[in-house]
Order: sequence, then structure tokens, then C-alpha cells
Amino acid sequence: MALVKSRNESVLQGRQSHLWHVGLYLFFGVCTTLINLLLFLALFRGAGFSGWLANTLAWFPSVVFAWATNRRWVFRARRGLSVVALGGELLSFTVSRLATGALDVLLVYLAIDLARLPELPAKVAIGVVVVVLNYGVSRWLVFGEGKQA
Repeated sequence: MALVKSRNESVLQGRQSHLWHVGLYLFFGVCTTLINLLLFLALFRGAGFSGWLANTLAWFPSVVFAWATNRRWVFRARRGLSVVALGGELLSFTVSRLATGALDVLLVYLAIDLARLPELPAKVAIGVVVVVLNYGVSRWLVFGEGKQA
């Protein structure tokens, strides 16, 4: 009976840990999206930039914020990595964000500049897609299951 209880407790703790992990990612993903959205709107509406340019310029600070929060709090990346290992992790993160950033820019261009969809709902919907893609890439490719603290 103790073995069954121990397994059940272990499964429950694993689910709670996973939910906490996903919750942190979603929280910081929403924060990243809000930073991106506010900068985008300031550049698009306030400065009169085109959708693709405003989005591209808003993307860079968003990535810096995402890197800091993902590494430190979400995926609890190991500290004390060698310069080579840290450089590889940074490169993987940057390349993954460049890929999803390019997708973000393309989708904004198609939705806002070409299709003339309202910028706020289009940008929010595209942001959701990008957050989900970034989670998968960060969890399994950049920081990896075996790399978590």
C-alpha cells in the first residue's frame, strides 16, 4: 500500500511541477507579448511606422526579456556553464527566436499590411501562435529536459 501511495504522490507532484512550469512560461510569455505589443503599437500608431517595421523593431527588446526570464525562472538553466556551452545555448535561443520572429513579421505583414485586418486582434492572435512555438522550441531544443535544474 505504501508503494501505491508513493507512486500516486510522485505522479501528483510531477503534474503539479509541470503545471507550475507551464504557468511560469505562460506568465512570462504573456509579459513578453505585452512588451512586444506595446512597443509595436507605439511605433505603428504613434510613430507611423509600417506594420512590418514596427513589429521588427518591437521584437528585439522582447527577445532580450524572454531570454532573461526563460533562462532564470522558467527553465532554471544550469549556472556555471562553460563559455562554449553558454555560447551554444545563447546561439540556439537566438536562432530559434530569429525563426519565430521571422514568422511573426511575415504573419503581421500578411495580416495587417496586405489583408488590412485590424492590427490589435491580428497582433494578439499572432502573438499567441509565437508563444506556443517558442515554448516547444525552448523546452525541448534550447534548454532541454536534461538541462533543467
